[in-house]
Amino acid sequence: MGKTQYIQDTPLYVGTSGYKYDDWKGTFYPQNVSNYDMLNEYCKYFNFLELTYTFYKMPILKTTMSIAERLKGNTKVSIRINKIFMKGKYTADDLKEFKDAVAPLLKEDIGIAYLCDFSTKFSASKANFELMLKLKDDFNELPIFFELPSRTWYKERYLEDMRTHSLGLVVVDMPKTTGFAPYYPVTTNSNTYFRLYGRSNLWMIPEEKILNYSYKEEELQKVYEDIRKLSIVSNNVFVSFCNLENGRAAVNALYFADMAGKKDE
Repeated sequence: MGKTQYIQDTPLYVGTSGYKYDDWKGTFYPQNVSNYDMLNEYCKYFNFLELTYTFYKMPILKTTMSIAERLKGNTKVSIRINKIFMKGKYTADDLKEFKDAVAPLLKEDIGIAYLCDFSTKFSASKANFELMLKLKDDFNELPIFFELPSRTWYKERYLEDMRTHSLGLVVVDMPKTTGFAPYYPVTTNSNTYFRLYGRSNLWMIPEEKILNYSYKEEELQKVYEDIRKLSIVSNNVFVSFCNLENGRAAVNALYFADMAGKKDE
């Protein structure tokens, strides 16, 4: 079971973006594992999971109850907010439907954060900032984090506004492509959240994300040192590996968790 870890006395949660991938069979999971048992296998190794299917379709209570039952223990989740909310035109009924469905994850203290990841088209503006404030108010049970891959957000005035309103900014590591967010280690809401995609120049051709990057040891060492500095001002640190193809995320996450554990013994 994924164990509780700390970095300078701050809880450290390390895992991957999702867990149910066929190409992880034989690379991370046993070759013959069933889709149902993938979560049980995952929880043997990690204390953190980004629950991602909730972005693509509205969750249902039966599914989240099953997940909550299997996650009891040390594995916590961030809950990816459904894409309808990111357009800002959702209704009170939409909000109630989503929250009712994820309630088991909140009641069992499994849910530890909300994740809202926008596209590069979501650029800095007053209207978009107000949408983030609305989402923070509507999803107020947990700290909320925003992934903002558009470089337009990375100006001190926006970062200061995020700190003022306790809007969590996800630290993204992605290829250095024109217009994309820089690697900018920062904490804006008393928690730190890293998402690591990899640095392949083929990351988007033009819109399909290529997630087959394997992090090098020295790259993970640099990430660790940045996280260690931010842990001083953080209540929690979340690290999600998003380089998903062929189990690369799981392999890198295992290595990173082991490295962090050894350094902070």
